[in-house]
Amino acid sequence: MRSRAARLAFGFLAVAALPVATASPLHGQTPLTVHQQLRRLHDEAIANATPARPGTIRNAASPRRTDFGVVDPTAVAVQAYAFQAATSTDLLVDDGNGYRYFGAAPSNPYLAAPVQIPSGVVIDGFGLSYCDDAAGDLVVALLDNGDAGSANVTIASFSTVVAGCNSQTTANGEVSYRYESNVGHPLYVVMFWASGKTDGSVKFNSAEVSYHRIVSDPPPAATFNDVPTNHPFFQYVEALAASGITGGCQVSPPLYCPDNPVTRGQMAVFLAKALGLHWNN
Repeated sequence: MRSRAARLAFGFLAVAALPVATASPLHGQTPLTVHQQLRRLHDEAIANATPARPGTIRNAASPRRTDFGVVDPTAVAVQAYAFQAATSTDLLVDDGNGYRYFGAAPSNPYLAAPVQIPSGVVIDGFGLSYCDDAAGDLVVALLDNGDAGSANVTIASFSTVVAGCNSQTTANGEVSYRYESNVGHPLYVVMFWASGKTDGSVKFNSAEVSYHRIVSDPPPAATFNDVPTNHPFFQYVEALAASGITGGCQVSPPLYCPDNPVTRGQMAVFLAKALGLHWNN
């Protein structure tokens, strides 16, 4: 069996080999790989004398909302030690403060790390905590690797904007990617080490993906006779029924009784099922 590191490296190479869905080749042309797309993003930034997709530099003291629900986003950090080099022999070292960088010239200047988020969300943002010498030293992309060998989708990408140690994120409203199922759709952060520097002046600490949860789409037919498809709460009642949180107030005919008051006992059932309570550690 392959080691975990070997499996991640193999998975990264598989990501790199797939064509990028957002790159539409002309007839007869070969689709761009992830590596080629990141290189092109970097080259365009240099040619224009300004980094492509500049995003936003966030002050380290800025609050990061991690509320649950369907409004505020949750932020997931992908730590530097989750990243694997594209080639297993390329050396990654630590600066002593959790930042990582190539300790010698890499044979393949790319890294990748998996991202774990739940199904049924909208991805709102993508960011990187890093230090560099010059704008464009690093280029990063967040990818949906697709299902059953299908082309991957670039959700967000940018090159670093300014020199120094910064936390850079995509601009507000730039990313809005509906992620319905994580089964068969692994997410990866892929990084292009554009600078080629190995002295520790270019390094990174973590990537960040933010998302908010969404309620599942309503089915075409109603489960309960008293909550028809045109009922204002139809989508939400159906979501509760589909997830097993409620079975309604009557079996035959199936009724939900949307206007009835909820007792404390019924509330306990709703909350316990919704939150999966209670398991000892």
